[in-house]
Amino acid sequence: MKKGAILGITAAFIIIAMLIFIPVIVGNSKAPADTESAASLTEGGVTAGVTDAASSPVTNADGTEVQTDTQTDKAETVHDTAAEPETDAETTEEAAATAGEMTTVEESTAAETTIAEETTTAEETTTAEETTTAEETTTAEETTTAEETTIAEVTTKAVTTTKKADPLDPEKKYVAFTFDDGPDAKRSKAITDKMLEYGGKCTFFVIGNCIYGEREKGMKYAYEHGMEIGIHCWTHEHYYTKEPSYYHDEVYKTADKLQEVLGVWPTLMRPPGGNITEEQYKSSEFPVILWSIDTEDWKHKRYNSDSAEDIQKKIDIIVNNALYDKNGNFNVKNGDIILMHEIYENSYDAFCIIIEELHNRGFEFVTVSELLQNPSTGYKYYSATYKKG
Repeated sequence: MKKGAILGITAAFIIIAMLIFIPVIVGNSKAPADTESAASLTEGGVTAGVTDAASSPVTNADGTEVQTDTQTDKAETVHDTAAEPETDAETTEEAAATAGEMTTVEESTAAETTIAEETTTAEETTTAEETTTAEETTTAEETTTAEETTIAEVTTKAVTTTKKADPLDPEKKYVAFTFDDGPDAKRSKAITDKMLEYGGKCTFFVIGNCIYGEREKGMKYAYEHGMEIGIHCWTHEHYYTKEPSYYHDEVYKTADKLQEVLGVWPTLMRPPGGNITEEQYKSSEFPVILWSIDTEDWKHKRYNSDSAEDIQKKIDIIVNNALYDKNGNFNVKNGDIILMHEIYENSYDAFCIIIEELHNRGFEFVTVSELLQNPSTGYKYYSATYKKG
């Protein structure tokens, strides 16, 4: 009996021991796995969590989806808890510790994720601010460039061959000599010097395709000594019967050339022969300057075959055309515009006689812009007292 009782007690003790220690053993066997899992999460950080969450689902051969990573761990945890209920306080504490570790890891992961999100947001915000600043800087630079370009264009247009005319003395008499068809290599300078002898100024209407070489130098000399330079078109062809584009080229090619050579934009134009349509002069950027006295000097130019007597007769005709009417009466009035040509030798000789006579009669000599007191566009001017438009 004692032997049987001992065996029975021993068996009972073994059974009790098994009931006590088997759950502990099983719990201890799970702890390393949980610790390893937590360590994996800690080492992997946010990146591992994002990678695991983004993993593609795995399917079995029968087509059912297999849970992986975090999902599998959670399923195993639920399964173990259901299959092996807690039997004592030690198991409960271990389970609580394990749960705490898991919670700590999850909180740490969540904190890291939050920090990462905040960092990302801060970086994105900084990038956005930097981008905005860059864009604003670029815009400011473009605006500055546009403003500088606009100012340059206005300045170019504002600088002209004529300064704003000072008011004329109403007690004095003025005329404006005008010389067409230049510039000329010799007579541009000669006419300028003669004008300066009388303290006067005049206006040259030049042909664009003649502005080169010594001719250009003569024009620059005249301009630099106070004379006015206007447009007489590019080729001296009569464009009033041609297409608008032809008229535009004749006028603006000459204006561009004057801008290039003199550094200024012209303010006046005279059409070749004085021929221009109403539409052309009313839409012209430049006042159209004609004349009130025509010397017709071009009809009386000098030829190599002319004798000295012939030359003098031609000069006298030019002088009489300027100063007297057909009845021999003095014909020049205050405000007249006198038409001559600078390219003819007889014209220069006649001019020297005409200016001397007018000076003796009390006339002073000014540019067209001074005489007309800054003429407006859209008109044809014949004198200071007569315009049409």
